[in-house]
Amino acid sequence: MNLRAGLISELGEREGDPVLDSEPIVAWIQCLTTMSLEEASRWMALAQEDFRAVPIEKLLVMRRLKNALNTLAHALPKTQVEQKHPELVPWLQFRTRLP
Repeated sequence: MNLRAGLISELGEREGDPVLDSEPIVAWIQCLTTMSLEEASRWMALAQEDFRAVPIEKLLVMRRLKNALNTLAHALPKTQVEQKHPELVPWLQFRTRLP
């Protein structure tokens, strides 16, 4: 996905293209989004008090999601993802708070 995002960033998005279409990245992120934004926010608030209080499984889920969101953010200026998938915008804004 990093290679795809890098190519999209350099060459721009092309819908339907096997490499330059951003939809596979979006689908990947949607698969990784197994908790709500509110739940992630609660876990991160708890982590600020005591990081050890957050189950490692939750931290791993949030870390994988952050990595995926960072991949998408790399290609974002050359895509229409924010218009096509407005549900991702709050996650993209929240990603800096993820572990």
